[in-house]
Amino acid sequence: MDVRSCRPPQNLYFTNDRKLLSVGMAIQPDATYASNPTGRRRIVIVLICAAQAMLIVDVVVVNVALPSIRNGLAIPDDHLQLISVAYTLTFGSLLIAFGRAGDLLGRRRVFLLGLSLFTLASLFTGLAQNEWQLITARAGQGVGAAMVAPTALALLTTAFEEGARRNRALGYWAAVSSAGAIGGQLLGGLMTDTLGWRWIFLINVPVGVVTVIAGCFVFAESRDDRRPSLNLRGAVLLVLSLACGMLAITRFAEGGHKDEGTFLLVAAATALVAFIMVERRHNTPIFDPRLIRRANVVAANALLAVNAGMLGGTLFFTTLYLQLVLGYSPMEVGFAFAPITLLILIISPRAGALITRYGARLLVLIGFCLLAGGMLLLARVPTNGSYLRDVLPPLFLLAIGSGLSYAPTFAAGTAGVPNHDQGLASGLLNSAQELGTAVGVAVLGALAAASTVDTTVNSLAAGYRTGLLTAAGALVVSLLLIRQVPGTGESS
Repeated sequence: MDVRSCRPPQNLYFTNDRKLLSVGMAIQPDATYASNPTGRRRIVIVLICAAQAMLIVDVVVVNVALPSIRNGLAIPDDHLQLISVAYTLTFGSLLIAFGRAGDLLGRRRVFLLGLSLFTLASLFTGLAQNEWQLITARAGQGVGAAMVAPTALALLTTAFEEGARRNRALGYWAAVSSAGAIGGQLLGGLMTDTLGWRWIFLINVPVGVVTVIAGCFVFAESRDDRRPSLNLRGAVLLVLSLACGMLAITRFAEGGHKDEGTFLLVAAATALVAFIMVERRHNTPIFDPRLIRRANVVAANALLAVNAGMLGGTLFFTTLYLQLVLGYSPMEVGFAFAPITLLILIISPRAGALITRYGARLLVLIGFCLLAGGMLLLARVPTNGSYLRDVLPPLFLLAIGSGLSYAPTFAAGTAGVPNHDQGLASGLLNSAQELGTAVGVAVLGALAAASTVDTTVNSLAAGYRTGLLTAAGALVVSLLLIRQVPGTGESS
């Protein structure tokens, strides 16, 4: 689909009283929404949340379907991880670069092109007939997702002025991001068992097509009015550094690949140093120094990374406990997480509204304390425990903590950031979430494995306990950054 063919007129816009304001002027951010601010912005939220849901669900939905994919395409067991890595690697490493590209080339344009690519790649993934077709298409999904995620959040923050409206919109965004990561397991299990594994990818096609067509008429274009050039060399080096870093984490997490992991880590560090040198010499660097000097931006990214990593590790341990200790099937595990998915969808939008009243700082503080409490309770779960008595109550704490803390963190990470840097700020937050999850699961998994003597139930539970206690401790320590998060009446 050529998204340029359905571009809305950019030579006029209206005020709230629908009088023609100007002819021959470029649309400013928010201008296209001025003629019908309530209805049109609601559609913006729905479309962006629909796109975000597809991206987040696709990270986890494939895990449940891996056995079916292996049998259907005769993929060797040692190649199965490539199906997930192909998506997460391209997704995570390209986020910042495409976030900045959206600022310079137009967020609407990059978003629609990315969503079109993601939809097309989803079709090819669902129709794949062999291993290389599947993995290549999954990588294409990752590239499209990396174009969509940062520009979607930037479109959201530039469509709503900083304050109550933006906070509410971010609440819906956070609800989809948090619930999608958990609910993807249930969705994957249901679709794999009823329709077959191909439909976990094919379901994206109608949703993507509808979102692209509607987005052509709803989204306003916004970009940096200064139109600086994109630092291509810096972008390539940054992508190379992030990709090598993520691969290194993957190899270390697998175990037995220390030499490869070390080599990739050195390559990542080398590319990062080269990136910094190129950035210092370029007239328009990817990272605006003023942005990364903002204490609230740095703190929000660090808190989001810790939150995503520790929560990801906790859900990983909980899944293993339900399957290996309590003997749950993948489908039963999905249903076990269903109540907290629903709770997050209820709480997160409300948290967005609470930011305006109480400030992001208080909500992050309460959310992190609840998350740590839930992890400590899970660490005490016995080997002969039950889901309703021992697992569900801590999961409720995790759901409330996650629902209260995600939206305020996104709000803090974009507060006070000028519109021309919103794409970069969004790319940073998305990268912090992706990299935080990868590092958190890898580190906590390694600690748990080191504490596991054998495969007996007691030994496995001891390993999970070590990981959960570490996760709770990391959340508490990260609260040292809480003072940098805006409180009531603060914007940055």
